Amino acid sequence: MELTEMIRSRRTILEYKPDKMDKDELLHLFNTAAYAPNHHMREPWKLKIYEDSARSSFGEKVVDSYIRLGLLKTKQPDKLAKARQGYDRFFNSVPYHILFYMEKQDDGGYVDDENFAAVCAFIQNFQLLAWEKGIGTMWTAKQTLLDEIFIRDVGLSPEKHKLVAVVQAGYPKKIPEAKERSAMGESLEWIHTSQIKGERAE
Repeated sequence: MELTEMIRSRRTILEYKPDKMDKDELLHLFNTAAYAPNHHMREPWKLKIYEDSARSSFGEKVVDSYIRLGLLKTKQPDKLAKARQGYDRFFNSVPYHILFYMEKQDDGGYVDDENFAAVCAFIQNFQLLAWEKGIGTMWTAKQTLLDEIFIRDVGLSPEKHKLVAVVQAGYPKKIPEAKERSAMGESLEWIHTSQIKGERAE
C-alpha cells in the first residue's frame, strides 16, 4: 500500500475482532514508529499496553475518572452500574488499549511542547504502519488524561508524567465509510517577502 493510499484510507475503528496480534509484529511496528521526528533525539514516548484481564481494571479506572469529572450524564446508582457494564464490554472487546505518555522536562514549557508533538508523531506513525498490516486503531484523548487521580491510578505521577493519548488497537470487525476532508485553501496563507515587514496579528 502506498503512503498516500494509507493516509486516505485509514479509519478510526470502533468495533474489533477478538483476535490478538503477534507481539513480535506489534513490537516491530513500535520500533519503526520510533523514527518519528523528535528534537535532540529525546525519544520521549513511553507506553503501557493493557491486554487480557488488565483491560477490565484499566476500564474501571477510566470510568471512575469519567464519574469524577462529570462526563457521565447520570449519577443514579442503577444507571451507573449499567454504564459500567457497557464500558466493561467495550474495554474487553478491544484486544489492546495502549496508553502513551511522556516524562515532563520543563513543566509545560517549550521542551514539553516539543516532546508532546513528537509523541503525537510517533502515534500517527504507528497508526499508519498498523493500517498497512490490516490493524485498526482509535486515538482517544479525553479529560481523563489530565485527571491527577487517574494518573496515579495507572502507576504514574502527575508531577513527573504527562498522558498524551489512549489508542485502541486490533483487527477491525467493521470499517466505517470515508469522511471527506475540507480543502486546504481557506486554512493556509502564502506569505511573500514584501508582506513580512511590520506584520502583526490583529
